[in-house]
Amino acid sequence: MEPLAQALIKDGQTTLPNVLLLHYHEIGMTSEELVVYLQFKRLMDQGSEFPDANLVAQSMGEPANTVFQRLHELLSKQLLTIESVTAADKKIHDRYNFDGIYDKLAVALTKPKPVASTADDDGNQRQKVFRSIESEFGRALSSFEMEFISKWFDEDHYQPEIIELALREAVLSQVYNLKYMDRILLNWSKKNLTTTAQIEADRQSGLNKRLNQAPKANQRQTGENAGPKIPLFKLGDH
Repeated sequence: MEPLAQALIKDGQTTLPNVLLLHYHEIGMTSEELVVYLQFKRLMDQGSEFPDANLVAQSMGEPANTVFQRLHELLSKQLLTIESVTAADKKIHDRYNFDGIYDKLAVALTKPKPVASTADDDGNQRQKVFRSIESEFGRALSSFEMEFISKWFDEDHYQPEIIELALREAVLSQVYNLKYMDRILLNWSKKNLTTTAQIEADRQSGLNKRLNQAPKANQRQTGENAGPKIPLFKLGDH
């Protein structure tokens, strides 16, 4: 064997279960996402728990935004999570966890026909929300921001149309950040407003209240400024 070939082999190998190669499409994973996973797995096997997406992009010959978009898709399909862990030096850092790939694969293989329509719909809805926010913000979302948005779905159980409505409110206020949207969503949740119809009704109610108060304010102002006061006096006075 040629010395260069021997060196290439000694450089290390990334192993992958054959069952994943045979069935990855059954868990909603695309070929592009599989390649991104392999690149991250390569770096993680070498000891990096949170590999730099820019390095992966260089290896693939793709723009960094393309790699981030693939991570978005893996997060939305719950094939990837980002965890915060405490190292031996007590410092907290993030790491990628791709266990969701094998969890979903195990479930898919135990059923004659994968029942993943709900999961697929959820993934599509998240992707639509991701794209809407990126379009309005004028930039790509970071991995942290995607995880933040995913919590709206998984923990807060906000409907996609409610999130889209909060995005519209933020854009109208010219505030382009997720924390502002989160305050809007929390305020609606405290009012128990769970549908777009309820939110629109609440907004209309507030508008009507302000309109009803406006004439009274105008009347008070008109009364105060009706004209100069004319002093009273007796005709015999001089």
